[in-house]
Amino acid sequence: MATFLGPMFIEPPPAPPRPYGLFDVALGPMSFPVEAAVGGGVQYIPETCENNVYLYDMTCPAVSGSKTFDNLDTAISGSPFAVITSFICGSVGMKEDEVRRRVLTRMQLHEQRAVERRVWQGQTLAQGQGAITGLFRGATNLGTAGCVTEAVELLEQALADNGIVGGMIHARPGMAAHLEQAHQIQYATGRRLQTCLGTPFVFGQGYDGSGPSGQAADGDSEWMYASGRILIWQDTEIAVPNLDQVFRQSSNERIAIAERVYAVVVECGVWTLEVTRTCTTTGVPT
Repeated sequence: MATFLGPMFIEPPPAPPRPYGLFDVALGPMSFPVEAAVGGGVQYIPETCENNVYLYDMTCPAVSGSKTFDNLDTAISGSPFAVITSFICGSVGMKEDEVRRRVLTRMQLHEQRAVERRVWQGQTLAQGQGAITGLFRGATNLGTAGCVTEAVELLEQALADNGIVGGMIHARPGMAAHLEQAHQIQYATGRRLQTCLGTPFVFGQGYDGSGPSGQAADGDSEWMYASGRILIWQDTEIAVPNLDQVFRQSSNERIAIAERVYAVVVECGVWTLEVTRTCTTTGVPT
């Protein structure tokens, strides 16, 4: 008969895949183009936002006047920000390589969530260091939608009216069930979910459902957004300080920290509306 010794401490099972979200739809994450951009951010002139296009009559009589010429798009920029994850462990019990592996796994599973938070609502920083404003703050408000079907209609129409190329629709993960029930989600290749027109959905765990001025989601409604392309740059290295450098002597603890620098840009504009979650206009699939 085996002697009962209690649960044996073993290695954890392999980590699951990263959740579906912004990294599945955005351009990137990609490496910073130059090392200096890690500290200074990125700036460029996009080629996708100027949407003017004109007709020119070629029939007689001869055309009078002159042709119209447009300027380049306005330069846009993305400021760098750091994503940090950590945990505290005792000074004994874990080897340094195990601690490093665990904190790197935590970063790789959850850094997308932090970047999504940066895009939608931003975050108030600890210890009076101010706040990082969400890139969706100040979005053009399209009003309200009585159901998710109408929300998709209005958001896709806003993208079309503004000539957006490569646009996407953003919502919290819980909205996926309502959009699926309303037959608004199509399954593309890989992990991508999209509308019938091919506009990708981003269901971000880091999104909080708030409005462009910080209006909170409630029990009946929340906000959805449409945006131009989102581009993400990340440092190629996840920095993990030596554990001897982050040792807390007062409590005899190690603090494992992983940190990576990002920059994010949203091209061409952002549009939003408040949508009632349950849809009374749901049709039947054909």
